[in-house]
Amino acid sequence: MKRLYIACILSAFATHGFASNTIVDDELQNILEPSKKSIHFFKTQVSNNRSVSDALRALLTRYPDKTKEFVSIALAAYPEDYQEIITASVSTNPTFVDEIIMLANEHNVAKPTAIVEIAVNAEPSYAGVATNAACNYSPEYFNEIVKTAVLAQPDSADQIAQKLVNAFPNKTMEILVTTIKEVPFVGKYVLDALLATVEGDDAQSEEMIIVSVEQLAQYPDAIDRLVQLAHERNIDSDLLKESAVKGGLEEQDVLALIQKHYSQ
Repeated sequence: MKRLYIACILSAFATHGFASNTIVDDELQNILEPSKKSIHFFKTQVSNNRSVSDALRALLTRYPDKTKEFVSIALAAYPEDYQEIITASVSTNPTFVDEIIMLANEHNVAKPTAIVEIAVNAEPSYAGVATNAACNYSPEYFNEIVKTAVLAQPDSADQIAQKLVNAFPNKTMEILVTTIKEVPFVGKYVLDALLATVEGDDAQSEEMIIVSVEQLAQYPDAIDRLVQLAHERNIDSDLLKESAVKGGLEEQDVLALIQKHYSQ
């Protein structure tokens, strides 16, 4: 019986343009406006599977190439269950996280920050991709999206920041500051990841280290690593001291760290 319903849904897709070779805009419009027949069939699937997520996972597992269509139908049929729908679809087919975030935004089921939080929690290994997609679709929420994503998955903060810097190089310092302010305890790892993106640019590397010193001045492990890094890159110790003091570290503590690393 379930196979019959699935066949009917796929037939409805073809009838209503989901499997056509029309231009991209027309395809997107068809996906965003599923037919009443498609919604009815999906609701029947939900009744048979006893939950929206079970019905959606079953369809996405069997027909991964129809992920966008099924997710859009689910969001149109059960917009109040957006959290369940996003979680089920991202965890089942994470390679479609970009499209899933786009569809959730287009269906206007929640704020972009809520959507990205659900997505990164559903599949942390795709946190960078999800955050990048959310920032692309809702650039006006850029900083809020970054904050939300790194707070939701701090262990993926370096991956998130690196992905964003590669996509938005003109926002490198903004991404760095926003990220390490929210999750300072992983700030040194975030910095290491971002320094790798500007390899060979000594001026930008120096700026990133100096800014990080100010932001992480009161985190002993991080500031110790930063002073060591500054010495390795021949950054003037006076600049380092000024930035650390500005960040709230006592001058004598800064001098002790400089003495420790710069005397080697």
